[in-house]
Amino acid sequence: MSATSRWEARPVAGAQWLFLRGDWRVAELARALREMESARPSRDWQDISLAGLEGADSSTLALLLEWTQEAHRRGQPLRIHAASAALLDLARLYHLDPLLQFCP
Repeated sequence: MSATSRWEARPVAGAQWLFLRGDWRVAELARALREMESARPSRDWQDISLAGLEGADSSTLALLLEWTQEAHRRGQPLRIHAASAALLDLARLYHLDPLLQFCP
């Protein structure tokens, strides 16, 4: 499987979800964000699944924090599902776990 970063927005049980797959570390992140910008998906998702991620780092956390703040400005929660143990450890190391709503 390619480690290239990919994304898909789709509804699940009446809520808008964003599914991230592949490698979302800094080297791939800029390209993925350019593709998202050109596709112009709505940013009204309330849930993000990280189950398909093959790579994540501090840049991934920075992006999740930005999206969380954006959702907060819209008055919506942003729930982050299926984060890896390594990403959760990194969030704790940077003291971001209280700011990001990680769900099992």
